[in-house]
Formats: sequence, structure tokens, C-alpha cells
Amino acid sequence: MLNLNLIDSELELVPEKMWDDYQIRKIAKNNGKNYKGMLLDSNYMHSAIDRYFPGMSNRMGRPDIFHMFLNVVQDSILNRKGLLSVRIHTKNNIIIRIDQETRVPKSYNRFAGLMEKLLVSGKTETPDGKILMSAQEGKWDELLEKGMKNILLSPKGVRRSTSEICVEKDLNVFIGGFSDGDFTSDVYSQIESFSIFDNELTIWTVAWKIIGAYENILNL
Repeated sequence: MLNLNLIDSELELVPEKMWDDYQIRKIAKNNGKNYKGMLLDSNYMHSAIDRYFPGMSNRMGRPDIFHMFLNVVQDSILNRKGLLSVRIHTKNNIIIRIDQETRVPKSYNRFAGLMEKLLVSGKTETPDGKILMSAQEGKWDELLEKGMKNILLSPKGVRRSTSEICVEKDLNVFIGGFSDGDFTSDVYSQIESFSIFDNELTIWTVAWKIIGAYENILNL
């Protein structure tokens, strides 16, 4: 089994201190949404984020990277075989668990609406009550697994190839869920860290490389 965990992920609703911002109110009105339950998205709220969190607009509000990540990993052979588990820890200490049967919408707008529902209500489910995604309070280290090899992937880690990393049949891999900067959680002191490239890579590229190497050891 391969667990992929995104840590310190920049996935959140619009922070309360931004609720009265004119840009946020306008975006909410134009989209027929309640600004209190709207997803923070730097693609549309770049200026508003910088007004309240100076210099953070390149990091905060990046749900688009999770849309890309989930579509990539869900299309893998590993996931189709039921051998992949995905969990997302947000910087606000929310842990999102995604059922293997969940299919993320290809449309980004539909995906954003789904994430809003998840973060507001704490779950998304099928008409017959099966929970597809859940969101509960929890810290990143709750995702550490006894009996599995826990690995952190970071440009600061020891350089190794994916084939050298993926040598165990049960792997619990941690990746940064952000597009800029470094982990805010104390991950380096608790997990052995490795780097698979000399420079930073997108989270979906890292995930795809690890999945590919893991599929190879299982001969998939």
C-alpha cells in the first residue's frame, strides 16, 4: 500500500479577517456565494490576500494545485487497483481523508464547489450516504504510520532516485502541499527526508514519479 500525504496544504476558506474586503464581497456576489464559505483562491484574490497577508499571495489560496494533483493520482494504475491512499493535512490542522472510490470533477469550478462543501460541512457523500471525503481537526503527525516506512520528500533532503526510495511494499510518503516556501510544521525532525531532483518540483510531478516507481516494484 502507498499512502500519499500532503502536509501544510494551502487549502482553506476565506479567512475571517478578509470577509469585509471589497474584492472578496464582489467575487462572492458575482458567483452567488456566501463569502464566509468561499474557497480562498489566489488566482482571483491575489490583491486581497496581499492586503491582509503581505507577501503571501504566492503561497496562500492554491486549491488549483490540489485539483491537478488529485486528477493525476486518481488516474494512476495504482489507484485503480485500490493500492493508493491520499490524505491532505492543511496548514490550519484539518485532515482530509479521501475514499478510493471518490472521483474528483475534471471541471475546476465544480471541484472548488466540492471543496467548499467539504470544508463547511466536514464531509461529502453519495445520495445513499457513503462518505467520499471527510474533513476533521488533526495534526500532521497523526498521519505517521507504525509498521510502514515513513518518508518525507523535500528539496532539502538527501538526494536519492525514486527507485532507491521505493523499495518497501508499504510506504507512507509525505509531500509539501504548497507552491512556495517550506514546511511550517516540524516535519524534518521526525521523518527521514529525501530529494528526487536538484530543484523544486510541482506536487503532482513528485507524486507521479513516486507512484510510477512504486508500480514498478509491484510489477503493475
